[in-house]
Amino acid sequence: MPWEGKQSNDQLLKMGLGIDAGGTYTDAVIYDFLAGMVLSKNKALTTKWDFTVGIKETLDGLDKNLLARTDLAAVSTTLATNAVVEGEGQHVGLLIMPPYGLFEEKDIPYEPKAVISGRLEISGEVTELVDEAEIRQVAREMVKQNGVEAFAVSGFAGSINPEQELHVKRILKDETGLFVTCGHELSDLLNFVTRAQTAVLNARIVPRFVELLKDFQNVLTALDINIPLMVVKGDGSLMSCEMAMERPVETILSGPAASVAGARFLVNRKNAIVVDMGGTTTDTAALADGKVQICESGSHVGGSRTHVKALDIRSVGLGGDSLISFENGVFKIGPRRVAPVAWLGHRTPGPDAALESLQQRVNIHSESSREIHLFTLTARRTEQDMNQAEREVLALLEERPHALNELAERTGAIHPGAVPVSRLERHFIVQRCGLTPTDLLHVNGQFALWNAESSHKMCGIIAALAGLSPEQMVPMLLDRIVRQLVLELIKKHLCTANRPGEMDLGEVSQMLMNHLLNSGNKHYSIHFKLHRPIIGIGAPIKYFLPQAAKLLGTEALLPEHLEVANAIGAITSHIEVRRQVKIRFDYRGGFRVEGLAGARHFETFKEADFYAQKELKRKVRKVGRIAGTSQTAVKIKTKDRTVSTPQGKGIFVERSMIAQLTGHPDLVLLPDPE
Repeated sequence: MPWEGKQSNDQLLKMGLGIDAGGTYTDAVIYDFLAGMVLSKNKALTTKWDFTVGIKETLDGLDKNLLARTDLAAVSTTLATNAVVEGEGQHVGLLIMPPYGLFEEKDIPYEPKAVISGRLEISGEVTELVDEAEIRQVAREMVKQNGVEAFAVSGFAGSINPEQELHVKRILKDETGLFVTCGHELSDLLNFVTRAQTAVLNARIVPRFVELLKDFQNVLTALDINIPLMVVKGDGSLMSCEMAMERPVETILSGPAASVAGARFLVNRKNAIVVDMGGTTTDTAALADGKVQICESGSHVGGSRTHVKALDIRSVGLGGDSLISFENGVFKIGPRRVAPVAWLGHRTPGPDAALESLQQRVNIHSESSREIHLFTLTARRTEQDMNQAEREVLALLEERPHALNELAERTGAIHPGAVPVSRLERHFIVQRCGLTPTDLLHVNGQFALWNAESSHKMCGIIAALAGLSPEQMVPMLLDRIVRQLVLELIKKHLCTANRPGEMDLGEVSQMLMNHLLNSGNKHYSIHFKLHRPIIGIGAPIKYFLPQAAKLLGTEALLPEHLEVANAIGAITSHIEVRRQVKIRFDYRGGFRVEGLAGARHFETFKEADFYAQKELKRKVRKVGRIAGTSQTAVKIKTKDRTVSTPQGKGIFVERSMIAQLTGHPDLVLLPDPE
């Protein structure tokens, strides 16, 4: 599907490079915009300690001649999501301007924070001016006493009139030279507390994200590829590398958004379910009239409520590398991710001794597979301080991969659980390996990428633990994965965005779904039929979706290039900018415009409407150019709200104006027409 639109010859994009740095794999494609087809593709394992290692390995597998001819690169990444979830980043000082009498310390449980002068009415009217001397003093104290490395600013009604937030930002940058994020820059919603939290998250993760994007650019430069770099946002649209460095929080859920964009691009269906099964998670989204619902009120990530607009996507820890465990007579698949034993056997000849050690001790682990794991070194080497016990573990793994029980015996640990591997895992120095769905597929011959013999041995160990033969266990577990996928697809249909866990908690719901999957009983049976097809993407999905779709009475669509759909989604996405302003009747007479700096007042509605449309278009075009497009066509949708008098006469209350600009990235940005 080639791109459409008017572009001059020097702006016309001919070939693009799409990259998806996922939790397990880093995918890359070279896409021909004119022909609408993938010309080259490759996958490599993601190297979390240094994303660029995996990126370089992926690019090395692409056609070198085609790579040199690409005009644009676009990347989706899990970095922002992971940084928020894991609490990483720099120390941020928060300055807030709350409403009078309506704020307590517990409302924003974050430190360091300071309440500063500067107040607005809900209308955006200034009731107290910003105190420049106070801000400079607070900034100096936060830097000196708290080690603050960046600032976040949020004020009540700041989305209606951002003038004071911008004023504080200018003072902070002048005083400290540090990065500053304003709440209104990330959201036009009213809740200033959530905007404050979003601004803190953004300021916190800026350095690591900037480093990642610079590393991306360095990898491309080293290959003599000097092209613009775009980044996928959580709502599936693109923004420029420069804009992403200022607003990395907007890339939360970038990876799943790229997968939906890729599925939508590869399969021409306006109404469908999209399911993306990767190595770590399975993400599901619903397409309705070609679009995915946006969580307008903001996504929840790592326990934090944000004002980041992202696609309504349900995610669960089920993938090709999900750990299969056995505990107290019950099998469990996921949510933890480990490396497949097949991969370990392919990577090194060393696991044979470790597997033999496990085979000899399988009776000891009579009720649990908790200790039936293997460990190996990654390619990472670190200068980080390690204690003696950790050094002993690393020395043993230098010899060959070891089972957990071997490490316990050889290091003198009192119990396998006492072997000090947790910190080494967190810093990606060692890799845990175990039985995964990928291993099951190697055993039954459906997948033959790595070492099937290692998978056979591990299957034998876990099967013996469960009192089964491998021939009994493997098909049973593969069927279990299909059933878990079916449940996720049903939950996506039945759950609302506001209550994503309701199907997980209801006993009646669980009973009904168990009957559905087990064909009911002699008294009744339950059927669930989907009225739209399921588009499957991600490398493992083709082994499970056809059976799942059959159980749900619908069609499974498995497009060509499904294993790199995320990278395709990244490079075929477009830039989209949406902003909103409101015109409201002012109780003092006349009309006011909210959402633009200055909270302008006008005598007549006509004057207010003219000003709002003109400034809204100017603002959207400016943001569009920063995002990377010179498209100037802005569509504005208006919606008026009125109330009726007892006499039936309508009285104007407000007009909402939403402006939208959509365009593809440009190689050359034209001068601003204004």
